[in-house]
Amino acid sequence: MTIKENKPLLVNLIYMAVLIITFIYKYAIKDYDELFRIGLAAVTAWIVYFVCKITFLKKSEICFYVILAFTFSSIYLGNVWDLYRIIPIYDKLLHLLSGVIIAIIGFVLFLYLNNGNIKGDFNTYFVVIFSIIFSIAAAGLWEIWEFSTDMLFGFHSQNNSLIDTMMDIICGSIMGIITNIPIYLYIKGKNISFIEKIIDEINR
Repeated sequence: MTIKENKPLLVNLIYMAVLIITFIYKYAIKDYDELFRIGLAAVTAWIVYFVCKITFLKKSEICFYVILAFTFSSIYLGNVWDLYRIIPIYDKLLHLLSGVIIAIIGFVLFLYLNNGNIKGDFNTYFVVIFSIIFSIAAAGLWEIWEFSTDMLFGFHSQNNSLIDTMMDIICGSIMGIITNIPIYLYIKGKNISFIEKIIDEINR
């Protein structure tokens, strides 16, 4: 498979080019504090790429794109370009977005475990329950990750605030529930092209 055929790899390489240009610019203006975060953004992007290549996520390119978009928005735009400070609600917007992404990943995981079938020898709505519970659990796990990076690298993702942490979990959980509405409607017989595309990717 060539790079042109491997779209996720091509996207990652384009992102690396952006990070290199940003690194040179930040170094030129002596903004050295951001150089580590640019490196972290690069490492994270490759972790996302390889995780999506070797785990159940390899069946869904959509998952790669949404996860990379989230890390780009949080690490690159949020930290490197300081959007967390410039836009006060930026953090909450990202956590709302994370709820959508986590719900999609939960749905893909369910399909993978059930051999691409949305129905089986179980209650039809179990897929919705599974995805919602997965979303809530992952929202809490993300806060553990933020807490760990804050402690290890001196970041301020959680602003040393329990309220901030809980609001982040609530945002992720609420959007995880809302994102499952199209899945529920699809199960009820509605034509939801986005859901069909995910299922087709898994069964390809």
